[in-house]
Amino acid sequence: MDIISNVSQTFLDSIPLPLEQNIEGHLDDYFITQGHIYGFRNKDIKALQYFNKALNYAEKENDYENAGDACVQLYRTSYTNSKDSLAISYLDKAKYYFKKSNYKYGLYEIELIEAYMKYINSESFESIKMLLPNLDKYKAILNEDGYIYMEANAQLAMSYIDLDSINKARKYIRNFETTKGNATIDKNNYYSFRGSLNVNLAEFFLEKNKQIDSCTFYLSKARTDFSYLHQTYIVKYYNLFVNLYNSIENLELAKTYVDSITIYENEIFQTHFNASLDIGSSIKTTEDKLKIESNKRKRNVILVFVLFLVLIFISILYFVFYRRQKLKLNKVSSKVDTLSKIKSNNEQLVVKVHGLEEYISNLKEEVKNISRIESIQNQKEKIKELYKNLHINSSTLLDKSENHLELVNDLNIDFFTKIKEKYPQLNKSEIIICYYLYMGFINKEIGLFLNTTVRSVESKRYRISKKINLIRKEKTLVEHLQNTFRKP
Repeated sequence: MDIISNVSQTFLDSIPLPLEQNIEGHLDDYFITQGHIYGFRNKDIKALQYFNKALNYAEKENDYENAGDACVQLYRTSYTNSKDSLAISYLDKAKYYFKKSNYKYGLYEIELIEAYMKYINSESFESIKMLLPNLDKYKAILNEDGYIYMEANAQLAMSYIDLDSINKARKYIRNFETTKGNATIDKNNYYSFRGSLNVNLAEFFLEKNKQIDSCTFYLSKARTDFSYLHQTYIVKYYNLFVNLYNSIENLELAKTYVDSITIYENEIFQTHFNASLDIGSSIKTTEDKLKIESNKRKRNVILVFVLFLVLIFISILYFVFYRRQKLKLNKVSSKVDTLSKIKSNNEQLVVKVHGLEEYISNLKEEVKNISRIESIQNQKEKIKELYKNLHINSSTLLDKSENHLELVNDLNIDFFTKIKEKYPQLNKSEIIICYYLYMGFINKEIGLFLNTTVRSVESKRYRISKKINLIRKEKTLVEHLQNTFRKP
C-alpha cells in the first residue's frame, strides 16, 4: 500500500505549479486523491485538510459527485461518536450533493455508513435490518461498483459476529470473499476489510469462547493484512495479543505487545503532532498572504479615490462638451425632420400616382373592349355606363385620396422601408395593398383606390399571404401586418 501511495504522490508532485492554471477544473480531483493518500497512511489530520480543500473546489466548480465524495471522506476521517455533530453534518451534505447529481452509488454508500453507525454504537441488530433488504440491490451493481456489495457483506458479517451468530457471519464472509479480484474494487479496501474481519473473529473466539487456538489462527491471518488495517484495528490487534498471552500466563510476551501498543500510539501522536505543525505553518502562510492582500487593498482604495476624482473632472468636461453637441444635434435634427417630411410627401405622391396609373390603365382597357363591340346600340350603352362609372368612381377616388394622404402623414414612412426589408418578394402594388390593409381599409375601399374589383383585391390578398407564408397560420393578413409593423 505504501508503494502505491508513494507512486500516486510522485505523480501528483509531478504536476507543475501553480495548480490553478495547470489543472483548472480538476483541483477537486487532485485534493481528493491527496486526502486518500494521507488516509491510507493513517495521517487523518492531513487527510482532513486535503478533503476540505477538495470540497471547496468541488462546490466552486459545481461538481456535485466530487463534493459528495469529499463530504463522505470528511465524515469517515472526523467521526468519533454518534454525538459528533460536525461529522454528521458532513454526511447530511454528502446526501444532499449525491441527490443533486442523482448519483445512486454515492447514496448507496451513505446507506452503508448509516448502517455502520448503528454497528459501532452496539446496535448490530438494527444495522442488519438496514442492510439485508438492500443486499440484492447492491449485488446488482457488482460489476459497476463492487465496493458497495463487498462492504455490505463485511458489515453483516461483523454484526453477526457481534451478536454471537458465527454461522450466519461465515455466510456473509463467504459472500465477501467472492468480491476478491473484482476489477471495480481497490484491493487495498478488500485487504483492509479482510484484516478487520479476522481481528473481529479472533476477538470473538478469545473473549467469548476462550478458544486459544482459533484466536491464534485468526490473528495469524490478520497479520497478513496488517499493513492495510486502520489504526483502531491495529491497536485492537495488539490488545488481543496482550489478552491472549495473559490468558496463557506468558507475561513476557504480553509485556512485549503492551510495549508495541505504546510505541504505536506514540507514533500516532507524533504523526498528529507533525500534521498539526504543518497546519499551523499553513495557517501562518495564509495569514502572511492575507497581510499582503490587506496592503494591496489599501493601495487599491487610494487608487480608486484618485480615479474617482479624475472621473469627476472628466464628467465636468463631458457635460460642457455634451451641452455644445446637443445644440448642434438639435439643429441637425430639425434639418432631418424637414427631409423626412419631404420624403414622406414623396412616398404619398408615389402611392397616389400608382393608384391613378392603375385607374387610367383600366379605363384604357375598358375603352378597347367597347371598341370591339359590333353593335352600335350596345356600344352606346357601354359608353353611357362607362361615363357614369367614371363620374362616380373618380369623385369617390378623389375624396378617398384626400383622406388617404392624411393617413400617410400620420403613418411613419418607415412602414414602407420595413416591409420591403422583411418581405422583398412583394412587388410594389402588393406593398401598397398591405399598406391599405394595415391602415384599416376594407376590400371595397381598396378597390376604389386602385380602380379595381373587390375580387381582384381578394386575389391579391391571397397571393400576398402565400408569398409571406401566412396561408397555414391562424392569424389573418390584417392582424399579421398590424402586429408586425405596429408603432412602438
